[in-house]
Amino acid sequence: MAARCWWAKQMKVSMASRVRGVVPGLLLTALLLCAATLLAQAPQAQDAPKSDAATKSEASAKPTTVESHTQKARRLLDEMIAALGGEAWLNYANIEQQGRTYSFFHGKPTTAGTLLWRYFEYPGKEHLELSRQRDVIYIYKSDANGEVHGYEITYKGTAAVEAKDVEEFVRRRDFSLERAMREWLGDPRTVILYVGQSVADQQPVEVVSLLNEKNQQVEIGIDLYSHLPINLRYHWRGPDKYLVTDEVVFGNYHRVQGIQTPYTITRLRDGEITSQRFFNRVLYNQKLAPDFFDATVTYDPATYTPREKKKP
Repeated sequence: MAARCWWAKQMKVSMASRVRGVVPGLLLTALLLCAATLLAQAPQAQDAPKSDAATKSEASAKPTTVESHTQKARRLLDEMIAALGGEAWLNYANIEQQGRTYSFFHGKPTTAGTLLWRYFEYPGKEHLELSRQRDVIYIYKSDANGEVHGYEITYKGTAAVEAKDVEEFVRRRDFSLERAMREWLGDPRTVILYVGQSVADQQPVEVVSLLNEKNQQVEIGIDLYSHLPINLRYHWRGPDKYLVTDEVVFGNYHRVQGIQTPYTITRLRDGEITSQRFFNRVLYNQKLAPDFFDATVTYDPATYTPREKKKP
């Protein structure tokens, strides 16, 4: 009986000690949970503003997609310029081309081809001679104020070409590959982007886009393997405000005086061929007479009357 009482007392003591140990533990756990809940519900303290140097450092450490595209586009353009001939291509003063030209309408040739001799002096003088006799000549050049004038020289004399022909010449000059690489590329305001891979003239190309400060844009297709330009595409608004797409396709490259030169040039408008030129002779940096691009209007086609033949 005494043993049983002693055992009961021991059990009570043990239970009391356990309760005394458990209750504080439960209370501590409850307090910790309450504190965590209050901290979660409390407004978070704002981080201290970062300095400009820290912001710039983070921006440089994590380049954006646009920056990486720009870097790739510049690398592709550098490879293209090197493939064309590097400084020799970038800095040539003039070019002489001889061959045959064909015109098209709705994708079909309108002539059997015409012999041509073309002389172009950078940045914008052109002297074009047509026919076997070389008796039809077109000259385009700028005056002291930068305004472009065009002239047609035939057996009748020298006449001013139509305004639409001058506009066409200026457009081709402004969107030319040489103008884009010599002037646009070096302008920090020009936006340069890598567009992606495509196909031009049945060849895989890497496409690079350049947008200058005048909101003029060109897209250049660069061959994946040779790094030579395959095509150049640009857009403009016609008189009816519709968007027109012009494309130049370069082919049949030959190295001339250290410069990779296309001997075939095809022009398209909205996907249809408008002209093709095939050259058999190309020369760079030829000595031209000082007055080679000079011309003066001598008659007006609107009022021109042929001379009467003298009676025998």
